[in-house]
Formats: sequence, structure tokens, C-alpha cells
Amino acid sequence: MSLRTILFVHIAAAIVLSALTLSACSTSETATDTGERLYPAGDGTAEQRISGRTGDPVSPDDEIRARTYFIRGITAMELDDTESAERMLSRAHTIIPDTPGVNYALSQLYMEKKDPASSVFYSRRAVELEPENKWYRLQLVEGLRAEGDYGEVIRQLDLTLAYHPSDIQILYTKARIQTSQGDYEKSNETYQRILDLLGPDRSIYFQRISNFTRLDDTDAIINELHKVLELDRGNVNTLLMLSQFYLDDERTDDAMELLEKVLQRNPNHPEALVNLADIHIMREEWDMAGRLLLGLVSDPGVSLSNKLEIVQYILSRYSNDPDNRQLHNTAASLIDSLLTNEPENGMTHAMAAEFYLLSDDGDQSLHHLRRTTELMPENDAAWRQLVQTYYIEGRYEEAIVAAQQADEFIPEDAFVLFFKGGSYFLKEEYGEAAKFLSAAAELPSRSQFRSIIFGTLGDAYASLDEWDAADTAYEEAITLDPDNDVALNNYAYYLSERNIRLEEAMKMAQRALELNPENAAFLDTMGWVYFKIGDYEKAHEYIRASIETGEASADVLEHMGDVYDKMDEPDRAMYWWRKAYDKDENRTHLKERLHINK
Repeated sequence: MSLRTILFVHIAAAIVLSALTLSACSTSETATDTGERLYPAGDGTAEQRISGRTGDPVSPDDEIRARTYFIRGITAMELDDTESAERMLSRAHTIIPDTPGVNYALSQLYMEKKDPASSVFYSRRAVELEPENKWYRLQLVEGLRAEGDYGEVIRQLDLTLAYHPSDIQILYTKARIQTSQGDYEKSNETYQRILDLLGPDRSIYFQRISNFTRLDDTDAIINELHKVLELDRGNVNTLLMLSQFYLDDERTDDAMELLEKVLQRNPNHPEALVNLADIHIMREEWDMAGRLLLGLVSDPGVSLSNKLEIVQYILSRYSNDPDNRQLHNTAASLIDSLLTNEPENGMTHAMAAEFYLLSDDGDQSLHHLRRTTELMPENDAAWRQLVQTYYIEGRYEEAIVAAQQADEFIPEDAFVLFFKGGSYFLKEEYGEAAKFLSAAAELPSRSQFRSIIFGTLGDAYASLDEWDAADTAYEEAITLDPDNDVALNNYAYYLSERNIRLEEAMKMAQRALELNPENAAFLDTMGWVYFKIGDYEKAHEYIRASIETGEASADVLEHMGDVYDKMDEPDRAMYWWRKAYDKDENRTHLKERLHINK
């Protein structure tokens, strides 16, 4: 039987009993089985106490009619017939409006009808008539919560506690409401009252820990966890949790002591071993850390998922500290063990590929990426990384082949199409490059990446002398990402080459340099724009700065010769043209300037 059913039964029974009491001229009081009176006691006649009224008494006939309406009303509520319940209870209330049980029943009815304002109205009346009845106040609290009046909710709970200071249910309700409103300190004070009444309780300690976590009070959390441990000194989960807080607080000695207790109970506990290894890593005790983790990864009793988590953890540490040779060696030994024990697992090869990418070993990375795609052809990240790695390694034909293979499993992937188009571009097959870059640009992707696609597409169209299409692509790239320095620079350069919109070109070249001031190509573009507007001193300044980076291309060297030619210094012009030709003998147009026989 539900709590609501129990209350209704007792309320109905109280009214039935009132007639019996009246006929017997008794003054005994009706109570619920919880010991809470449904009707107020005190001065007045027996009839007044039974009806709950303090004014004129109700006639016996009206009492019977009210009782009948009330019983029909609560019966209708039990049958979920809210319309009939409202009609019957309202009739009862018209006859005996000062009966707390009737007001309480109407309050419950209106909560079921999602009318909290009406519910609060009737529950307030029930509370006024019988202020010590906790059920009436809890009903009022429910309505006030629905209205969002949390200040009044807490006030009513405190009033209830004044009558029932040791009621655990009310204290729980108050503490949870305080937590929901972000009043974590007050909530913990309430939970402490519960502890004072109940004694040590694990669940209450964890409620307080949750609140202290929100308050970012590490010392208090640690103190509560020690109380939990006093209840169960060997609880592994509590030991681990406490050790983690010690680690976060950089109390590594305390953390290590607890972790060793865990390992006394379970020598192969993965989380404890990982945390212990982490302490050794923090102390740069690499051999000890490596032995602990290698033991886990080599242990056939440890699940593959745990092994992969361990290796991923070390790889994340290695990615943040790639120059640490000891960490590199630890990661390498873990990868070797994983490959030895799980050679046919795709994730094993994926992690191996990640390790070799971090180690700048392109060949090994490609080998394991290929194995990953063979074992896990649905792994889109592996296909993307495979195509990208071929591209980075300058193996453009293989990048194109891998992209074609990827299309079977992850068709129309913007990332794959971009590197396929980029590979064609670097093979100087600009028509094919534009085809695949255009396809990539039409697919959804993040704005910064789409900006890179459009910028590269602009380069492809520029190489085809399709200037309208190039301009459109560059402008789209810059719209998507105004800080795309490569698109800004390249667009500025091609505008200057065409000797148009030089003021715009100047602004774009300046912005590119603000974003990347040491870039040799960007410095040369800035110089070339100045060259086009006839400011040869400025052109010389920027092109000289480009050469001084040590990364100047043959274009930059030729540009320096052109600047000296305009400055009427032919010997210096010849010097730089010669350096440009020596760097790139495909610059056949320089032969005439250098008087080189064809």
C-alpha cells in the first residue's frame, strides 16, 4: 500500500470513527499509525475537535454528507478520476472547510493536477489548522518547491523540525534541497545533524564529500574519507579515492602509503599500479614506473581494455614531453609488449602508430596505420591519419592511393579529400587538385578547416591562371577564418603579381606578417607588394629579412635581384639572379639576364 493510500485510509477512518466517538460521547483523539494527529486537540467541545472547526458546530446530517463526499473524493483519487475527486472534495470542503484532512486531500489533488498554487493554498490551511502535523507541512513544501519558492521551503522545513527535531526524513529533504540550490555549506550542516542522530553513516559521508567537492575543499574531503575508512579500513575503492585526492594535493608520500595498502590486498590492481607509477613519474623515477606498467601490460590476467588505457596514458604523457628519452623508452617498451601479446588487435596497432608519429618515425607509423585499417577498416581516424602521414612524408602517389581505398569505407570525407587534392597539387596536377579540393569544400567541416581547404583551392586555381575562381576561393577562406595567414599571404602575393588591388594586397600581407612575423615567404610577399608600388627601399628591407631567415626560396632570391635591378645596381642584381638560378635551374628565363648560352 502506498504512503498516499495509507494516509487517505486513515483520514477516512478518522471521520468514520468521529461518528462513533460522538455517539459514545467520548473525547478520545484519532491518530495515524505514525502517531501524528490528523485533527487538532485542545479546548472546545468533542464535536468541535472531531470536525476540526473552532466556530459553530456542524449538524449531524451535514457531518454525514461531508463524510460521504470526502470518502467518495479520496476513492476517486485512488482511481485517478481527478475530475470526480475535485467535485466531491470541494463539496466536503464547503461543509467542513476547517477540517485539516480535507484541505490536505485537496492539496494533494491539485499537485496531481499540476496546479501548485491551489495546492499551496489548501496545504497552508491544513498547516494552520494542525501546525505540528509533518505530513501537511511536507505537502506544503512540495507545492512551494513546484512554485520555486525555495526560501519559504526551507522556512517550512525548519518549522516542521521545531516540532520534530529528530525526524530523519525531514532532515534529508532539507539537506537535498539545500544542495540543489547550491548552499553546500548549509547542506553539510544538515547532514551533520543527521550524523549526530544516526551515528557514523557511509552514505551521509559521501553526500558531504560531494558537497565539499563542489566547494573545492580538498582538506575537508580528505577528512571525510578518513571517517569512511574508519567504518571499513580495508575498502579498496575508498583507499583509491583518498589516494587520488592526496595526489591532487601533491601529498605523494601519503598517496603512496594508501596505494601500497591497496596492493597488499590486490597486487595486480590496475588503477593502483597506474597511480603508483604516476608518482614515480612525478619523481622522475622512470625505471620503477616502467617496471610497474610493463608488468601490467604483460600480465595475461589484465584485460586488454585496461592495458590500452595504461598505454594511452603513457602516450599522453609522452606527447606532452616528447624530448624525454626515458619516457620515450618506457613508451617504447609498453608498445613492444602490447604488439607481442596482441598482434591482431587494431587498437594495438593504432597506438603503435601514434607512438611512432610522436617519435617522428614515419615508416613505422605508416606500417601500423596500414595494419590498423586492415584490422579495423571502419576506423575513420586511422584512414585520415594514414593519408595525412603519406602526405607529410612527401609520398604523394601513395597518399592518393590510400585516399581512394579510404573512400570505400568513409566516403565523401572532407579530410581525406583535402589531402588527396593537396597531394595532386604538390604533384603539380592542378586540375585534379582543384577537382578534389572543390569536393572537400562542399562537405561539412569546422570553419577553420574549411578555410584551409578554400585557401588551397585558391592556390590550385591560381596555378591554373583561373583568377576569378582563385579570388572567390581566397575570399571564402578569409571570410571563414580572418586569421588564415597562408590564405592572406598567398592572395596578397597573387594580387601583386597581377598588379591589381595593391592596397588590399598590402593590408593582407601586413596581417599575415602580424600572425607569423618570421615566415620567409610572408616577408617576401610584403617586399614584393612594396616592389609593385615602386617603394624599392622597403622592398629591399623585407626581402633581405626573408633571406636572413635562411629559408628563402629561389623566388625570393630572384626578387632580390629584381629589386637591385630597379635600384640601378646591376652587379648585385646579377649576383642574386645567379643564386636563384643555381638554386633552381628550371628558371630558364634567367638565362638571358645572366647571358647563359641555351
